[in-house]
Amino acid sequence: MKPPYHIGAVCVAMALAACSGAQSGVTPNALPAAGAPQTASFTGAHKVTTPLILVANEGAGLGGTISEFAETANGNVAPASLISTHTQPLAIAFSAKEGIGVADGNINSPGEFGAKTFSLTGDFLTGITCFPKPSSTRGVAFDSAGRLFVSASLPEGGRAIDVFKPGANNCAKPKRTISDEGGLAIDSNNLLYVANSTTATIDIFPPGSSAMEAQIGGSNTGLVAPGTVAVDAALNVYVFDTKTVTISEFAAGATGNVAPIRTISGSKTGLAGGNGFSFGLAVSKASGEIFVSNPGSNAVLGFAANATGNVAPIQTIAGSATRLSDPLGITVTE
Repeated sequence: MKPPYHIGAVCVAMALAACSGAQSGVTPNALPAAGAPQTASFTGAHKVTTPLILVANEGAGLGGTISEFAETANGNVAPASLISTHTQPLAIAFSAKEGIGVADGNINSPGEFGAKTFSLTGDFLTGITCFPKPSSTRGVAFDSAGRLFVSASLPEGGRAIDVFKPGANNCAKPKRTISDEGGLAIDSNNLLYVANSTTATIDIFPPGSSAMEAQIGGSNTGLVAPGTVAVDAALNVYVFDTKTVTISEFAAGATGNVAPIRTISGSKTGLAGGNGFSFGLAVSKASGEIFVSNPGSNAVLGFAANATGNVAPIQTIAGSATRLSDPLGITVTE
């Protein structure tokens, strides 16, 4: 059962520009009961002055958090800010218009939030409740208009991606539903990419459509159980496969049974323990650096933009000061 619906946030390090103006001891808006009126202000809530790595910590069943680190953070460092979600988030996304979006994982009772949004300073903004029970929301993404895409596994094996209008709240109904499910990414052209572990494919949907346009899949791709997907500024597609423990990059516009243009895997990478959605994946649109959240080692790993093969990360955030706890989702705020 999920803990009570209230939210707290605390800056655990000195207030940084990366906290987007947050000061030590800031108390965010309380998380209202499901169905209560939403009064949080959106004006200026999501300004980013320094690029951030945002990490969704499932929390090993003890209450999840969102960690905010400077994109250059390295070593055993405290997060610039830590937002307590009091749920077990499995995925995270960011929109400059809508803030931080999280997929809240298992939904067992009426009134439980399946997806929520927060400001960078920890204010609760919106919560969507009317998902089927029981179900599990396991992927989340924003398009350029601020629409929220939520991927859920449904009772009796059903699968759906619900698309909500910007600012959707309480028992909001989706504007449309896509018959698919998996890790989500949306590129600058608003193409939707779905990492479908059941079919071992990346499913591609055009803007505004619930009909799949193309797939990446087949023996040449090396995909076995793709769990998460990301897209860089040049529209190259990155996939983390949980069975092969491999990051694969596919060229922009690639479809069909095509080989990746490079892969990252091996003993030096620090990639181990993949299971389902257990690794988050993000790519910096500014630097091209590839970020992975590893719950097995409670670490965030960063690989160079041109990394290939069995290579060590150039950046590792790990250790007791980080307060990482089963990090399952990751995104960057650029």
